[in-house]
Amino acid sequence: MNFERFDKLARTDRVVLLTALELLWQNGRTMIQSEDVSKLTAGCVSSLGGFYTAEKLREIVDICKNLAHLETAELIRCFRCGGMEIKAPDAEEEGICPICGGDLEYGDDEPLDDGGVRDWTCLSCGATGKEGYNKVFDQHYDVRDGDGNPYSPPSNDIVCAMDPAPSPCAPKLLMMGQESINALPQGDVEQMNVYFPREDWNLYFWGFTCFSRQNYSKTVSLDCMDEVMLGVQCIEGGTLGELAIRWHTLGGKPVPRLEVYNDAWQIMQTPTFAAVMEELTQMSRHHDPMPDEVSALLIAHGFTDQSDYPLIANHD
Repeated sequence: MNFERFDKLARTDRVVLLTALELLWQNGRTMIQSEDVSKLTAGCVSSLGGFYTAEKLREIVDICKNLAHLETAELIRCFRCGGMEIKAPDAEEEGICPICGGDLEYGDDEPLDDGGVRDWTCLSCGATGKEGYNKVFDQHYDVRDGDGNPYSPPSNDIVCAMDPAPSPCAPKLLMMGQESINALPQGDVEQMNVYFPREDWNLYFWGFTCFSRQNYSKTVSLDCMDEVMLGVQCIEGGTLGELAIRWHTLGGKPVPRLEVYNDAWQIMQTPTFAAVMEELTQMSRHHDPMPDEVSALLIAHGFTDQSDYPLIANHD
Protein backbone atom coordinates (compact mmCIF):
# COMPACT_ATOMS: atom_id res chain seq x y z
CA MET A 1 0.00 0.00 0.00
CA ASN A 2 1.51 3.32 -1.06
CA PHE A 3 0.18 6.85 -0.68
CA GLU A 4 -1.25 7.00 -4.21
CA ARG A 5 -3.36 3.88 -3.60
CA PHE A 6 -4.47 5.12 -0.17
CA ASP A 7 -5.42 8.51 -1.64
CA LYS A 8 -7.45 6.88 -4.44
CA LEU A 9 -9.40 4.80 -1.94
CA ALA A 10 -9.99 7.87 0.22
CA ARG A 11 -11.39 9.72 -2.80
CA THR A 12 -13.40 6.96 -4.49
CA ASP A 13 -14.27 4.28 -1.93
CA ARG A 14 -13.87 5.81 1.53
CA VAL A 15 -16.42 3.50 3.18
CA VAL A 16 -14.39 0.43 2.17
CA LEU A 17 -11.17 2.10 3.33
CA LEU A 18 -12.65 3.04 6.72
CA THR A 19 -14.05 -0.48 7.14
CA ALA A 20 -10.59 -1.93 6.45
CA LEU A 21 -9.05 0.48 8.97
CA GLU A 22 -11.66 -0.45 11.58
CA LEU A 23 -10.86 -4.12 11.01
CA LEU A 24 -7.17 -3.37 11.48
CA TRP A 25 -7.70 -1.39 14.69
CA GLN A 26 -10.02 -4.00 16.20
CA ASN A 27 -7.71 -6.94 15.57
CA GLY A 28 -4.23 -5.43 15.62
CA ARG A 29 -1.42 -5.42 13.07
CA THR A 30 0.18 -8.69 14.15
CA MET A 31 -3.02 -10.71 13.93
CA ILE A 32 -3.96 -9.26 10.52
CA GLN A 33 -0.48 -9.93 9.12
CA SER A 34 -0.39 -13.53 10.31
CA GLU A 35 -3.95 -14.65 9.54
CA ASP A 36 -4.96 -16.15 6.19
CA VAL A 37 -7.11 -13.96 3.91
CA SER A 38 -9.82 -16.60 3.61
CA LYS A 39 -10.09 -17.03 7.39
CA LEU A 40 -10.28 -13.28 7.90
CA THR A 41 -12.97 -12.99 5.23
CA ALA A 42 -15.00 -15.80 6.76
CA GLY A 43 -14.67 -14.16 10.17
CA CYS A 44 -16.19 -10.94 8.81
CA VAL A 45 -19.31 -12.63 7.49
CA SER A 46 -21.26 -12.52 10.77
CA SER A 47 -20.64 -8.82 11.39
CA LEU A 48 -20.37 -7.42 7.85
CA GLY A 49 -22.01 -10.03 5.63
CA GLY A 50 -25.29 -8.16 5.63
CA PHE A 51 -23.64 -5.02 4.27
CA TYR A 52 -21.17 -6.30 1.66
CA THR A 53 -21.00 -8.99 -1.00
CA ALA A 54 -18.53 -11.82 -0.53
CA GLU A 55 -16.23 -10.25 -3.12
CA LYS A 56 -16.36 -6.87 -1.38
CA LEU A 57 -15.48 -8.50 1.95
CA ARG A 58 -12.47 -10.09 0.29
CA GLU A 59 -11.43 -6.67 -1.06
CA ILE A 60 -11.77 -5.10 2.41
CA VAL A 61 -9.59 -7.83 3.94
CA ASP A 62 -6.98 -7.42 1.17
CA ILE A 63 -6.82 -3.67 1.83
CA CYS A 64 -6.62 -4.30 5.58
CA LYS A 65 -3.65 -6.64 5.14
CA ASN A 66 -1.89 -4.04 2.99
CA LEU A 67 -2.50 -1.39 5.66
CA ALA A 68 -1.15 -3.74 8.33
CA HIS A 69 2.26 -3.69 6.64
CA LEU A 70 2.54 0.11 6.89
CA GLU A 71 4.61 1.62 9.67
CA THR A 72 2.63 3.89 12.00
CA ALA A 73 4.40 7.02 10.74
CA GLU A 74 3.62 6.12 7.12
CA LEU A 75 -0.05 5.48 7.92
CA ILE A 76 -0.27 8.88 9.63
CA ARG A 77 1.32 10.50 6.58
CA CYS A 78 -1.31 8.87 4.37
CA PHE A 79 -4.04 10.30 6.58
CA ARG A 80 -2.59 13.80 6.54
CA CYS A 81 -1.68 13.99 2.86
CA GLY A 82 -4.78 12.10 1.75
CA GLY A 83 -7.17 14.63 3.22
CA MET A 84 -8.41 12.27 5.95
CA GLU A 85 -6.84 13.95 8.95
CA ILE A 86 -9.35 13.87 11.81
CA LYS A 87 -10.15 17.24 13.42
CA ALA A 88 -12.10 18.20 16.51
CA PRO A 89 -15.66 19.42 15.77
CA ASP A 90 -14.77 22.95 16.91
CA ALA A 91 -11.35 23.10 15.27
CA GLU A 92 -10.59 26.31 13.38
CA GLU A 93 -10.18 26.09 9.61
CA GLU A 94 -7.84 27.87 7.25
CA GLY A 95 -9.50 30.69 5.31
CA ILE A 96 -12.67 30.67 7.47
CA CYS A 97 -13.58 33.43 9.93
CA PRO A 98 -13.74 31.96 13.49
CA ILE A 99 -16.54 34.43 14.37
CA CYS A 100 -19.05 34.22 11.53
CA GLY A 101 -17.66 31.54 9.21
CA GLY A 102 -17.17 33.97 6.34
CA ASP A 103 -14.33 33.97 3.81
CA LEU A 104 -11.07 35.69 4.71
CA GLU A 105 -9.12 38.22 2.67
CA TYR A 106 -5.38 38.09 3.35
CA GLY A 107 -3.02 41.00 3.81
CA ASP A 108 0.64 41.06 4.78
CA ASP A 109 2.59 37.83 5.15
CA GLU A 110 5.16 37.78 7.97
CA PRO A 111 7.64 34.87 7.67
CA LEU A 112 9.00 33.25 10.85
CA ASP A 113 11.70 30.63 11.47
CA ASP A 114 9.20 27.82 11.85
CA GLY A 115 6.43 29.04 9.59
CA GLY A 116 4.74 32.43 9.34
CA VAL A 117 1.74 34.66 10.07
CA ARG A 118 -0.77 36.21 7.65
CA ASP A 119 -3.01 39.17 8.44
CA TRP A 120 -6.65 38.69 7.46
CA THR A 121 -9.95 40.55 7.27
CA CYS A 122 -13.32 38.81 7.17
CA LEU A 123 -15.27 39.78 4.05
CA SER A 124 -18.58 39.13 5.83
CA CYS A 125 -18.38 40.68 9.31
CA GLY A 126 -15.25 42.83 9.04
CA ALA A 127 -13.38 41.02 11.82
CA THR A 128 -9.58 41.05 11.67
CA GLY A 129 -6.89 38.70 12.92
CA LYS A 130 -3.80 36.74 12.10
CA GLU A 131 -3.52 33.21 10.71
CA GLY A 132 -0.50 31.20 11.78
CA TYR A 133 1.00 28.31 9.89
CA ASN A 134 3.91 25.94 10.42
CA LYS A 135 6.43 24.56 8.00
CA VAL A 136 5.57 20.99 6.97
CA PHE A 137 7.88 18.83 4.90
CA ASP A 138 6.47 18.06 1.46
CA GLN A 139 9.19 16.48 -0.68
CA HIS A 140 12.65 17.11 -2.12
CA TYR A 141 12.85 19.13 -5.35
CA ASP A 142 15.52 19.52 -8.03
CA VAL A 143 17.88 16.99 -6.40
CA ARG A 144 21.27 16.64 -8.09
CA ASP A 145 24.31 14.50 -7.29
CA GLY A 146 27.78 15.83 -6.50
CA ASP A 147 28.51 16.23 -10.23
CA GLY A 148 25.35 18.27 -10.82
CA ASN A 149 23.42 15.49 -12.57
CA PRO A 150 19.66 15.14 -11.92
CA TYR A 151 18.88 12.36 -9.44
CA SER A 152 15.89 10.03 -9.80
CA PRO A 153 15.17 7.76 -6.78
CA PRO A 154 14.63 4.06 -7.54
CA SER A 155 11.05 2.78 -7.47
CA ASN A 156 10.11 0.02 -5.01
CA ASP A 157 6.52 -0.44 -6.15
CA ILE A 158 6.92 -3.40 -8.52
CA VAL A 159 9.53 -5.42 -10.36
CA CYS A 160 9.09 -5.66 -14.13
CA ALA A 161 10.68 -8.16 -16.47
CA MET A 162 13.65 -6.61 -18.31
CA ASP A 163 12.82 -8.26 -21.63
CA PRO A 164 12.23 -6.49 -24.97
CA ALA A 165 8.85 -4.85 -25.44
CA PRO A 166 6.27 -7.68 -25.58
CA SER A 167 3.80 -8.19 -28.37
CA PRO A 168 0.02 -7.96 -27.77
CA CYS A 169 -0.12 -11.78 -27.68
CA ALA A 170 2.60 -11.95 -25.01
CA PRO A 171 1.88 -9.25 -22.42
CA LYS A 172 4.69 -8.18 -20.13
CA LEU A 173 4.83 -9.59 -16.61
CA LEU A 174 4.51 -7.89 -13.25
CA MET A 175 5.38 -9.46 -9.93
CA MET A 176 2.89 -9.74 -7.06
CA GLY A 177 4.59 -11.58 -4.22
CA GLN A 178 5.89 -14.76 -5.82
CA GLU A 179 3.26 -14.74 -8.57
CA SER A 180 3.71 -13.48 -12.12
CA ILE A 181 0.76 -11.61 -13.60
CA ASN A 182 0.10 -10.02 -16.98
CA ALA A 183 0.27 -6.25 -17.16
CA LEU A 184 -2.60 -4.36 -18.77
CA PRO A 185 -2.32 -4.27 -22.58
CA GLN A 186 -1.40 -0.88 -23.98
CA GLY A 187 -4.75 -0.54 -25.75
CA ASP A 188 -6.59 -0.95 -22.45
CA VAL A 189 -4.31 1.58 -20.76
CA GLU A 190 -4.93 4.18 -23.45
CA GLN A 191 -8.70 3.70 -23.20
CA MET A 192 -8.85 3.83 -19.40
CA ASN A 193 -6.40 6.68 -19.06
CA VAL A 194 -9.12 8.95 -20.43
CA TYR A 195 -11.17 8.26 -17.28
CA PHE A 196 -8.34 7.70 -14.79
CA PRO A 197 -5.49 10.03 -15.86
CA ARG A 198 -3.71 9.95 -12.48
CA GLU A 199 -3.27 6.19 -12.15
CA ASP A 200 0.05 4.34 -12.22
CA TRP A 201 -0.85 1.66 -14.77
CA ASN A 202 2.13 -0.45 -13.76
CA LEU A 203 0.12 -1.42 -10.66
CA TYR A 204 -2.95 -2.78 -12.47
CA PHE A 205 -3.90 -6.04 -14.17
CA TRP A 206 -6.96 -7.99 -15.29
CA GLY A 207 -8.02 -10.41 -12.56
CA PHE A 208 -10.98 -12.54 -11.52
CA THR A 209 -12.24 -15.00 -8.91
CA CYS A 210 -14.75 -17.84 -9.14
CA PHE A 211 -16.95 -18.18 -6.05
CA SER A 212 -17.11 -21.99 -6.07
CA ARG A 213 -13.29 -22.12 -5.99
CA GLN A 214 -12.97 -19.81 -2.97
CA ASN A 215 -12.37 -21.08 0.57
CA TYR A 216 -15.25 -19.01 1.91
CA SER A 217 -17.75 -20.59 -0.52
CA LYS A 218 -18.52 -23.15 2.22
CA THR A 219 -19.43 -20.50 4.78
CA VAL A 220 -20.79 -17.57 2.72
CA SER A 221 -24.23 -17.87 1.14
CA LEU A 222 -24.81 -16.77 -2.46
CA ASP A 223 -28.13 -15.81 -4.06
CA CYS A 224 -27.20 -17.64 -7.27
CA MET A 225 -25.60 -20.93 -8.29
CA ASP A 226 -22.09 -19.55 -8.90
CA GLU A 227 -20.36 -16.33 -9.93
CA VAL A 228 -17.22 -15.07 -11.59
CA MET A 229 -16.14 -11.60 -10.43
CA LEU A 230 -13.74 -9.83 -12.78
CA GLY A 231 -12.22 -6.41 -13.20
CA VAL A 232 -9.10 -4.27 -13.35
CA GLN A 233 -7.32 -5.05 -10.09
CA CYS A 234 -4.39 -3.44 -8.29
CA ILE A 235 -1.42 -5.45 -7.05
CA GLU A 236 -1.72 -3.51 -3.77
CA GLY A 237 -5.41 -4.39 -3.32
CA GLY A 238 -8.71 -3.00 -4.57
CA THR A 239 -10.03 -2.50 -8.09
CA LEU A 240 -10.74 0.26 -10.58
CA GLY A 241 -14.05 -1.40 -11.39
CA GLU A 242 -15.57 -4.84 -11.27
CA LEU A 243 -18.47 -6.76 -12.72
CA ALA A 244 -19.91 -10.23 -12.32
CA ILE A 245 -21.15 -13.11 -14.40
CA ARG A 246 -23.65 -14.98 -12.23
CA TRP A 247 -25.42 -18.24 -12.97
CA HIS A 248 -29.14 -18.29 -12.09
CA THR A 249 -31.65 -21.10 -12.57
CA LEU A 250 -33.93 -20.29 -15.48
CA GLY A 251 -36.20 -22.87 -17.09
CA GLY A 252 -34.65 -25.57 -14.93
CA LYS A 253 -31.08 -24.95 -16.07
CA PRO A 254 -28.20 -22.62 -15.08
CA VAL A 255 -28.10 -19.48 -17.22
CA PRO A 256 -25.30 -16.85 -17.01
CA ARG A 257 -26.25 -13.21 -16.40
CA LEU A 258 -23.91 -10.23 -16.67
CA GLU A 259 -24.16 -7.77 -13.76
CA VAL A 260 -22.17 -4.54 -13.91
CA TYR A 261 -21.37 -2.12 -11.10
CA ASN A 262 -21.40 1.55 -12.07
CA ASP A 263 -17.65 1.90 -11.46
CA ALA A 264 -17.03 -0.68 -14.20
CA TRP A 265 -18.76 1.00 -17.11
CA GLN A 266 -15.44 2.48 -18.26
CA ILE A 267 -13.62 -0.87 -18.38
CA MET A 268 -16.34 -2.32 -20.60
CA GLN A 269 -14.99 -0.09 -23.38
CA THR A 270 -11.51 -1.63 -23.36
CA PRO A 271 -10.30 -3.84 -26.23
CA THR A 272 -9.70 -6.78 -23.87
CA PHE A 273 -13.24 -6.76 -22.48
CA ALA A 274 -14.70 -6.34 -25.96
CA ALA A 275 -12.73 -9.38 -27.15
CA VAL A 276 -13.96 -11.46 -24.19
CA MET A 277 -17.58 -10.50 -24.88
CA GLU A 278 -17.20 -11.36 -28.56
CA GLU A 279 -15.97 -14.87 -27.73
CA LEU A 280 -18.70 -15.35 -25.12
CA THR A 281 -21.24 -14.32 -27.74
CA GLN A 282 -19.91 -16.89 -30.20
CA MET A 283 -19.76 -19.57 -27.50
CA SER A 284 -23.36 -18.87 -26.45
CA ARG A 285 -24.61 -19.68 -29.96
CA HIS A 286 -24.01 -23.34 -29.19
CA HIS A 287 -24.48 -23.58 -25.40
CA ASP A 288 -24.52 -21.48 -22.25
CA PRO A 289 -20.92 -21.29 -20.97
CA MET A 290 -20.36 -22.54 -17.42
CA PRO A 291 -18.03 -21.03 -14.78
CA ASP A 292 -14.97 -23.13 -15.67
CA GLU A 293 -15.41 -22.33 -19.36
CA VAL A 294 -15.63 -18.61 -18.63
CA SER A 295 -12.59 -18.87 -16.35
CA ALA A 296 -10.57 -20.60 -19.07
CA LEU A 297 -11.63 -17.94 -21.57
CA LEU A 298 -10.55 -15.13 -19.23
CA ILE A 299 -7.18 -16.78 -18.63
CA ALA A 300 -6.67 -17.06 -22.38
CA HIS A 301 -7.16 -13.29 -22.63
CA GLY A 302 -4.52 -12.50 -20.01
CA PHE A 303 -6.64 -12.48 -16.83
CA THR A 304 -5.08 -13.81 -13.62
CA ASP A 305 -7.15 -16.32 -11.67
CA GLN A 306 -7.11 -14.95 -8.10
CA SER A 307 -9.31 -17.73 -6.73
CA ASP A 308 -8.08 -19.71 -3.73
CA TYR A 309 -8.16 -22.78 -6.00
CA PRO A 310 -7.16 -21.48 -9.46
CA LEU A 311 -8.37 -23.28 -12.55
CA ILE A 312 -5.79 -25.82 -13.69
CA ALA A 313 -5.51 -23.91 -16.99
CA ASN A 314 -3.87 -21.09 -15.06
CA HIS A 315 -0.80 -23.27 -14.60
CA ASP A 316 -0.54 -24.54 -18.17
